[in-house]
Amino acid sequence: MRSHVVFLLAGLLTAPGLTVGQPDVPMEEEQQAVLLGQRVQAIREAIQHPDSPGALQAVTDLGHDQRYYVMVRGWLAWQLRGDMSIAAASKGQMPVAVEARIRFLQQAIRAIDLE
Repeated sequence: MRSHVVFLLAGLLTAPGLTVGQPDVPMEEEQQAVLLGQRVQAIREAIQHPDSPGALQAVTDLGHDQRYYVMVRGWLAWQLRGDMSIAAASKGQMPVAVEARIRFLQQAIRAIDLE
């Protein structure tokens, strides 16, 4: 009985496509997850550097995807809300970076809402 368990475990550990400690996820799903992560990272970079080339495109690329629209729209709205709070508290001395980000966020929200 004990030898059967050892052979069974050895067979499972050497089965093609399975590795110890990793879930059984097909490669296509892993690639899609990596691509999504890269697209989210691109949006984060766009928000941090709104004047960079391709910033608006990075947001609209993911924001126009129905699966992620709500996530992107919510993220932009919360960032805008925070920046508007900073603007209100700055009493006319708003940092230039915050002002640029507010303009960018408003533009990005309009861009994903209109399509």
